[in-house]
Amino acid sequence: MNLYLIDGHSYFYRAFHAIKNLSNSKGFPTNAIFGFTNMLFKMIRDKKPDAVAIVLDSPVPTGRHKLYDQYKAQRPEMPSDLVLQMPEIKKVIEAFNIPSIEMPGFEADDIICTMAKKAAAQGVNVFILTGDKDMMQAVENNVTIYDPMKEVIIDRAAVIERFGVPPERVAEIMALTGDAVDNIPGVKGIGEKTAKELLSDVSLDDLLEHPDRIKNERIRKMIAEDMDIIRLSKTLATINFDLPVDADMKALASRAPDWPALLNIFSEFEFTSLIKMMPSDAHKQRADYFTVSSRESLEKFLGLKA
Repeated sequence: MNLYLIDGHSYFYRAFHAIKNLSNSKGFPTNAIFGFTNMLFKMIRDKKPDAVAIVLDSPVPTGRHKLYDQYKAQRPEMPSDLVLQMPEIKKVIEAFNIPSIEMPGFEADDIICTMAKKAAAQGVNVFILTGDKDMMQAVENNVTIYDPMKEVIIDRAAVIERFGVPPERVAEIMALTGDAVDNIPGVKGIGEKTAKELLSDVSLDDLLEHPDRIKNERIRKMIAEDMDIIRLSKTLATINFDLPVDADMKALASRAPDWPALLNIFSEFEFTSLIKMMPSDAHKQRADYFTVSSRESLEKFLGLKA
């Protein structure tokens, strides 16, 4: 059994920035709607998930915001064209009959990783769809990161190859390097290459306990001066795997999309290519279509006959 967990906002933004200047004949922007729907359509068609959920960030501040008021503070406001498309994207998700999960005060990253851990414990193969590197902490034997746009799978070996440490230690790397996306400070001047070298044979705790063992004097001084920042950064970067959320495979089980609803959406936004990807009988299911094939059916359509 396989479960696909989608980092909703990550892919809303990726779709928005991947496709430029797309709108319908009325001038309504459709690039994010089209890009996200196309990704979703292909994932469902090609991967045939047994279960799927889309997880969203909540606007309510999280524990990380309370711990560090500059957390994600540098992020610009959502582009106005994307704001316009958000209600329509949510209609698409609803029409696909995919559960949408949001927990006030908790980030999508933590929700997804908690669900992934709980599902994996049930023997489920979990695929996390995200562009965020911090979620690589969740990767294990039957939990991988899947990028449907690049068709890339990130498994445990791929995490180790990139960071030089296993998934459970990725937060240690990020504690040193920081993360510009989430405004996690880290140590200025230390990148992934240096962090990998520093943590190749010692844990972050050992490094902070014995900074005198660092051979490079400049780096040794930087580490010694920024220990509090490093500890804060590790806390901010560490995924919480213990949220009060379940991975109920029955509740997340894939269901057939509401094809008439999708057809209406695709028609409104003039997504011809997506209409062509729909099952051949989807048009027949559309409630606002009435086939007139005889005088009797015409009279019925006009209300002349019951």
